[in-house]
Amino acid sequence: MKKVLILIQFIILVILIMMFNPISNRLITIYQAKRLGLNSIYFYKQIKAESSFRCFAYSHAKAIGPGQITKDTAKYIVPELKSWRLWLPWDNIYASGRYTRYLLEKYEGNYSLALAAYNWGETNVDMKLKLYNIRVVKSINYRFLFSNVYETDAFIRNIIE
Repeated sequence: MKKVLILIQFIILVILIMMFNPISNRLITIYQAKRLGLNSIYFYKQIKAESSFRCFAYSHAKAIGPGQITKDTAKYIVPELKSWRLWLPWDNIYASGRYTRYLLEKYEGNYSLALAAYNWGETNVDMKLKLYNIRVVKSINYRFLFSNVYETDAFIRNIIE
């Protein structure tokens, strides 16, 4: 009986290590990118830029996990997802991927705008587009619009350039 308990504890430990390991998160990221029809390379770089694949990353803006997604954004994008599940890497990366997919649809497949909105916020990006009266074209890199927003400019540059 004691050997069985030790074996069960060992199996649980191995599962936990596998679930919360940055290497596992890399695989989850690639899987979710394929599942959601995202560019695997960009999505991989996006999660790497957000958290370096760390499960328990937490920002001053209260963004959680590998995808650095907030509870409010996750609830908006995946209403059925309980907020505590954002601490689970597969759910966090899934919600982040769904949000990225939503942003790509909103910005007509333009990755630079979707990434800017992911990093700086949709409202800010929408105001910037409206200010300069820009019509979105999928193939244009709009990073130049965010040159005065250092973090967002660097985020886009590190992912798609």
